[in-house]
Amino acid sequence: MRPAGEGRGAAVDDRLEHYRAAHQGVVLADLSSRGLLRIGGKDALDLLHRLTTNDVKGLRPGQGAAAVFTTAKGRILDLVVLLRPDDRLLCLAGEGRAKAVATWIERYTFREEVEVEDLGASHAILGIYGTKSAEAVASIFGAEAAARPRHHPSIVRLAEAEAILVRTDPLAGGGFLLVAGKACMPAMRERIAAAAGGAGTGEDVLEILRIEAGVPKHGWELTEEHNPWEARLDEAISLNKGCYVGQEIIARLNTYNKVSKRLVRLRMSGPPAPAAGTALTFGGEEVGRLTSVAAVPGEGTVAALGYVRAENAAPGCTLRAGAITAVVQEEAP
Repeated sequence: MRPAGEGRGAAVDDRLEHYRAAHQGVVLADLSSRGLLRIGGKDALDLLHRLTTNDVKGLRPGQGAAAVFTTAKGRILDLVVLLRPDDRLLCLAGEGRAKAVATWIERYTFREEVEVEDLGASHAILGIYGTKSAEAVASIFGAEAAARPRHHPSIVRLAEAEAILVRTDPLAGGGFLLVAGKACMPAMRERIAAAAGGAGTGEDVLEILRIEAGVPKHGWELTEEHNPWEARLDEAISLNKGCYVGQEIIARLNTYNKVSKRLVRLRMSGPPAPAAGTALTFGGEEVGRLTSVAAVPGEGTVAALGYVRAENAAPGCTLRAGAITAVVQEEAP
């Protein structure tokens, strides 16, 4: 992966402007590359309960939950958010992961009454991020919608159209997703930008904010090389829900304290930034590897994510990435 935040001239100026906008106010980002599925049928929740790590069988309208689809070996297939805004059940998957998740669900559908529909062609997803994102969302959609618990969706209206609003992983202090029909989204985005003063931002700045916040991403931190405990996806794991694909291994890792690696946030001096995949060492011994790297605009530092041995994952632990010092940060909220 190319380190985020590299470049020259106007591109660098734009990144700095958008990065500061996120940390001082609001930025908007097109997240329509994320997978969006509608899962219908009377057995949908029951099947998803048996395929994912979280207790989702009892989700009621207005509720949602993060969950991980895991392989039979307890490895990560994808981290998703299941949303039940009303009688509908939506699955928000990782970037470009709609087909993989749909195929996995269909693989385990036998006699169950379950239908999976890919909404990617008809719907768009807008990210609303930044220090003042909650304030902006409250002013546009109301205080109640802005204060909903994480992953719990609200049905809102804007620009004479309906949308689904949900609090998500905070980037630069806050985060919301707005899901709506593609035809409606441009008008909605324009109204939000006008009301919140939110500037649009590109993928490169969004990547910097993601890494800085410690949010894992499919293909970088979330892969079949790792299990959910290693990726610190504890909130998406229920230890009391009963059997699901990979459950025995995931339970055993927790029971016997066998989680040998942990995903950590790191801060380094720089640039230049080391490449993703660079070995992390402690006392001259390799203890992990970088997964995502981003030069922080205007700061002369580098933010990174990486998997390291559990004994080297404590905040303040000083590692080396080649000739560069990398310090483990406090876990992101």
